[in-house]
Amino acid sequence: MFFKTLFETMDRCINWFLALLMAGMVVIVSAQVWYRFILNNPLSWSEEASRYLFVWISFMGAAAGVRYQVHLGIDLMEKILPAGSYRIAVIIVNLIIQIFLLMIIYWGFKILGVIQFQESPSMHISMQYPYMAVPVGSIFMFINSLRITVAAIQNRTMDREVRV
Repeated sequence: MFFKTLFETMDRCINWFLALLMAGMVVIVSAQVWYRFILNNPLSWSEEASRYLFVWISFMGAAAGVRYQVHLGIDLMEKILPAGSYRIAVIIVNLIIQIFLLMIIYWGFKILGVIQFQESPSMHISMQYPYMAVPVGSIFMFINSLRITVAAIQNRTMDREVRV
């Protein structure tokens, strides 16, 4: 029960975080259009900020995509394999994904140490903040992939309904 509540809270936090990132990006891009074409005085930082928000949206959105199992896949295997064989295939595929994600998490944090003193050109913030999307998003992808693996081992399906 504790883990169910914890994971539901995590899912909702990720969904709200994505909504806030999207809203922020819409506001920044809209402001840039207003300043550039109406006031004829473009913002120097808006393109960079929206690019960094897009990176965060991509990685956190990928984590949500893993959770709700909406990434592109071949559902032919589900239709042609018996239920037990398909479960084993899901477990094996998710274990491979988890190994890959562990490498991304490791190297993602390693690169943060390398670029910690690098500054973004127009916003003058540490490049650690945009680069941090890679390991953080990968951690959430890893957790969600583990959840799918455990559900497959327990012979149950995860709810795919998005809750906010």
